[in-house]
Amino acid sequence: MSRHAGFTSRRCAGLVSVAATACLAGAADDDRRADCVATFVIEADAGPPGTPPLGGISDLCLAPAGAGDECRLWALTDRGPNGQVQTPAGTRRSLLAPGFSPCLLELASGPVREACATAQAPAAHLAIETVLPLRTRSGRAASGRPTSAGREPPLVDHATRRPLEPDPDGIDSEAIVALPDGSFWIAEEYGPSLVHVAADGRMLARLVPAGSAAAGADAIVEPVLPAAYAGRRDNRGFEALALLPGQGRLAVLLQSPLATDDPGRRTGNVPLLVIDTATRRPVAEHLYRAGDPRQPRHATHGNAPADVKLCAMTAAGPGALVVLEQGDDGSAALYAADLAAATDTLPRRHAGGGPRGAAPVVEHVVDLASAGVVPVAKRLVADLGPLLPRFRADARLATDAPLKLEGLALLDGRHVALVNDDDFGVHARGADRPRTCLWIVRLAANVARPAAASTHP
Repeated sequence: MSRHAGFTSRRCAGLVSVAATACLAGAADDDRRADCVATFVIEADAGPPGTPPLGGISDLCLAPAGAGDECRLWALTDRGPNGQVQTPAGTRRSLLAPGFSPCLLELASGPVREACATAQAPAAHLAIETVLPLRTRSGRAASGRPTSAGREPPLVDHATRRPLEPDPDGIDSEAIVALPDGSFWIAEEYGPSLVHVAADGRMLARLVPAGSAAAGADAIVEPVLPAAYAGRRDNRGFEALALLPGQGRLAVLLQSPLATDDPGRRTGNVPLLVIDTATRRPVAEHLYRAGDPRQPRHATHGNAPADVKLCAMTAAGPGALVVLEQGDDGSAALYAADLAAATDTLPRRHAGGGPRGAAPVVEHVVDLASAGVVPVAKRLVADLGPLLPRFRADARLATDAPLKLEGLALLDGRHVALVNDDDFGVHARGADRPRTCLWIVRLAANVARPAAASTHP
């Protein structure tokens, strides 16, 4: 039985086994079918004093097994409620609560266990047991403000329309993994960066792209990530993070392909970086190509949706991942990804690449085989499209409000937990505020890989 965050073989089976038998008639006939076992409404109304409700959940992770080998989940908020406003300089992104501190949230497991044991499909309530606001290394409350100014139009205060002062310790938290020692790693969008967080919520160290360290940060800042990552698209930094079990390594993905003027930018090429948590240094980079690999031109031309988003990721074994993709065409799917045979593109990244280099920069590659690049192997394991109407109804979304699935945890080889980001109710229409929900979804096939059958990525 695994005791590594992000991967289990049987840890949560007791929560879902009974409900699964009631929800899977005919699933064996389709190896890409997914069935929703249960819906839970996360009670996020009460945040820390003086702050908005704890909506805006941006990720979910399974905690390492404790003494009772329980199924325990941590969630993560983003930077706080945000929107867009008109200013004299044009349309700007805004923060409605600039003083909001992103938080880690431990979710109650009792209601999940009870509801799944009785195979109840109607919505049940799920309480937040622990609220852990993020703090700087010296104990000051962290903010959701940007870390620096100048690269993009400044965020503004929604009420005053005035630019917000940068915060070198600011964080737009989007992804989380829990470690056996009680600490966490968080991936965030601004840098983008990876942040090591102590068990008490203090941000200890931050890994940022080379050349982009902000002066005055309280955390230890290490500019060790590829410099090209600082060129990520506006509001599209790191979004998906997983801890590869047994290796002490993190896998992290940007939300979308890096910004580039190259005509091949719609190929869906997204770098997947592997970090050694002991040395806090990148050890490999692979190319993840978004889109459906079953399409005949996927490898030679790409077929990613126009605005593809890699929303979340979890480990399914050493070198094995499950990735949640969503597109602006209304698609949503889970893909199993395997790093074992993928080309390490980190040497090309360090060499510079480009038109005069030995090889083109990987973001520009259209025909991967002709460039000698083997991407991350992937296969579709669940088309979530048929479940989206139920998800929207459960979350009480207005017709024009987006459904943002932003959290994913593998409970066991056949079951995943998904959560939505309710945007703190910014898109509310009428009396009903959107709800943050957690769904347990059963897959048609086991995606967990036993450690003995795995290879080093």
